[in-house]
Amino acid sequence: MLRALLIDDEEIALDVLEILLREIGGVEVVGKFGKVFEAVDQAESLKPDLIFLDIEMPGMNGLAAGELLSGRCPEAEIVFVTAYHQYALEAFDKNAIGYLLKPVAKDRLRKTIERYETLRKKAARRAAAPLDQAELRASDQPPQSVSPHKLNLKAMGSLELYDGEGRLVTWRTRKTKELFAYLWNHGGEPVYRYHILDHLWPEVDSERAKALFHTTLYNVRNMLRAEGFADMVAFGDERYWMHTDRVSSDTERLDVLMRRGNLEDADELLALYRGDYLDTEHYDWANSRRGELRATYVRHLDRLAEEADGSGPVLGRLLWKLLELDPYRSGVYERLLRHQLEVGDAASIRKLEGWKRQLDGELADGSYTG
Repeated sequence: MLRALLIDDEEIALDVLEILLREIGGVEVVGKFGKVFEAVDQAESLKPDLIFLDIEMPGMNGLAAGELLSGRCPEAEIVFVTAYHQYALEAFDKNAIGYLLKPVAKDRLRKTIERYETLRKKAARRAAAPLDQAELRASDQPPQSVSPHKLNLKAMGSLELYDGEGRLVTWRTRKTKELFAYLWNHGGEPVYRYHILDHLWPEVDSERAKALFHTTLYNVRNMLRAEGFADMVAFGDERYWMHTDRVSSDTERLDVLMRRGNLEDADELLALYRGDYLDTEHYDWANSRRGELRATYVRHLDRLAEEADGSGPVLGRLLWKLLELDPYRSGVYERLLRHQLEVGDAASIRKLEGWKRQLDGELADGSYTG
């Protein structure tokens, strides 16, 4: 039996929703509230599975109330109920569990409950997966396999998130993806809401930006809950942060390899740098870290290339990567050409000469962007 909490300042709306839930069956209404603060105070002790929350509430906007309720009841699913709130609907797709339109239709309500049960079963399967994986001997695990206890994030080049079984996670909206990336980018440090609004919705008026933020954050939490990480995004003192220790990433691995500084890691180091940090997403707020990471990586490759001088193919690969990232770094072109002449690689020499002609042409006509 599912446990439901109903919050609406209209008493008749509460009664109608309770009647519909009783007719559908399988749901017990454990609390009805006309005031948000009373509901927030008692929500944790009532342990609801579903919270039906009116968006237009006196004293506190329902979207803001949803933040408090999510903090008190991270395992609960919040279903917003609205008659006309355009901003909330903009952040949900038509198949989302996240809202119901007034007057609430019985069929729609039934589908919402069915969708919740589907998500709950999926989350239960995901939660059980680590127990199965734990039975495997460590020696049977492939090198650098994805931990079933963590999400796996690729942020070099394009942003890709994988679950504990290596499946690509899909995003409900582009802003859902960006908000996840933004919170993760801060490495567990709390961020004030107004900073998030300024970075993600800089050209949107304040009230609309707040509504879009709350519904986008709701999408992020829903996605994480479905993957078995219900309390991964936290809130307190008007600030939000992510428990990033539950995410392994290519940037984390890249940092480990650069600090280690071993030439034996060169091939993995080259493979990890699929492109600049969050490059294909074009997030302006990531520009600073993107530039810093690129500069650090280039300096590290330069040091490894010095160490690899005379070490055969790995030197060529390091120098090619340096040319790709910093084509006018002093002496790199000449070192690579000399290396190719020494190993007698005629095909690579022709490739390098063609690359040089193309680059010179782009510089001449002003099309080179670096």
